Amino acid sequence: MGDDADLLRSVPSVTYSTKQVRRIRELLALFYGARRAAQFYPAGHPAVTDAIDDLMKRIAAYHAEGVDVVLTFFEDELLLGEQLLPTESVLFDQLIRDMVAIGAGSIALLRGLDARELSSAVSILALGATPLESMGGLDEVMKRAMLGHVRVTAVSVADRSEPLAAGQDRESAQESYRLALELMRDIERLMRTQSTIQARAVRGVVRTLLDNVLNNHYAMLELSGLKDYDEYTFYHSINVTILSLALGAMITREPRFLASLGSGALMHDIGKIVIDVATLNKPGALSADEWIEVRKHPVNGAEQAASTSGLDKSAVVVILEHHMRFDNCGYPQRFPVRSQHLASRIVALADAYDAMTSVRSYSAARLPDEAMGVLAQNAGTSFDPKLVRLFVRMLGCYPPRSVVRLTSGEVAVVMQANGEDPVRPLVRVFAGASGDMIEPRDLDLADDHAAAGRGIERCLDPAGLNVDVAEFLQP
Repeated sequence: MGDDADLLRSVPSVTYSTKQVRRIRELLALFYGARRAAQFYPAGHPAVTDAIDDLMKRIAAYHAEGVDVVLTFFEDELLLGEQLLPTESVLFDQLIRDMVAIGAGSIALLRGLDARELSSAVSILALGATPLESMGGLDEVMKRAMLGHVRVTAVSVADRSEPLAAGQDRESAQESYRLALELMRDIERLMRTQSTIQARAVRGVVRTLLDNVLNNHYAMLELSGLKDYDEYTFYHSINVTILSLALGAMITREPRFLASLGSGALMHDIGKIVIDVATLNKPGALSADEWIEVRKHPVNGAEQAASTSGLDKSAVVVILEHHMRFDNCGYPQRFPVRSQHLASRIVALADAYDAMTSVRSYSAARLPDEAMGVLAQNAGTSFDPKLVRLFVRMLGCYPPRSVVRLTSGEVAVVMQANGEDPVRPLVRVFAGASGDMIEPRDLDLADDHAAAGRGIERCLDPAGLNVDVAEFLQP
């Protein structure tokens, strides 16, 4: 695997106590002060050395308690590990914006850190975006500094518009999907027999999916369009996991956050497994009692996950919160009211998109562009508007596997999104304007010369065309 997979394994998991979370505000204030001092004074100035010493003491206190300090900055939010810090996100708004501006999305201060390494890291993080860019960018500067106990990874939205690399392994992506399907079938069997779910198995499958999302990005996004009516819950859970991990990786590569996000996404609907199949597959409207039963599935699933030894607590939170909505008008309602965890908001978005584009007993599948429109219409109410923007950038307005009619009348299947222009993806044309099948050819709609003015008119229903999309996706 590549560097991302290596990073996933090299940064240890971090779980913080309530007291440790409360103490982070003082550490953040000292970090902010040390960074400001480094911006105004030379490295050896007492204002800088004293600030570094004070900050080192606070970090050392966490290390003495056996935990690393892992901070993540995303737009206007701040996390300690996977724990969202709503108050600190407001208090340290300027720090968050400064870190995002230079591409410092996640900062891990690992045990073994000394004052020299900390001083070097603070000096680098005190630089502005322009100086860092002239030096080759933050990643390059950090590599040259060779700071073994400081990890800084990017938060800037990952640009996934580059062509599929030759080393990406389609078979590996398919194998990870197969393993996830087997796990979901096992989980159903275990829950129906009231047996114990193995957290180790969940973590292993999530790690395999994450490795492939990071290294076989386009292959995994393509697989996230797989559907199976008879095993809807299983395929849906895996698709939601792939979409959630891909979206989460656009925000941060912090391993603990992504691992917890994946576990919560994979198990987000386990509370439905014990609901009567007749209720879940009822073609008409649910009765009041049936609706109450269905609405219990986040709580039931969270309770089941909480009893699974070794499963991250944040994964349990995702299961509980994935229907709460961005505006807190969903279910279950919580008192006092609190915002959805960032991971819960990611899964809620992926869950809604995959559900809308799937055939279910009570509704036909929406076309992908229609589903994207629904997400956009509900940004700010049901969904986090920032995440909706990232989701559209990730999949495009016409996601992979979409069958589309071009303005020329030709018919094509979408292969890859264009991260810079969501309405001009890479497509594979397989039918001419007359409707006759032709030898498939790839066309980059973002290439003005090759596209010759062509764009996408609308999505089409492949079933109505009697088209097997998978037939046109092979390399």
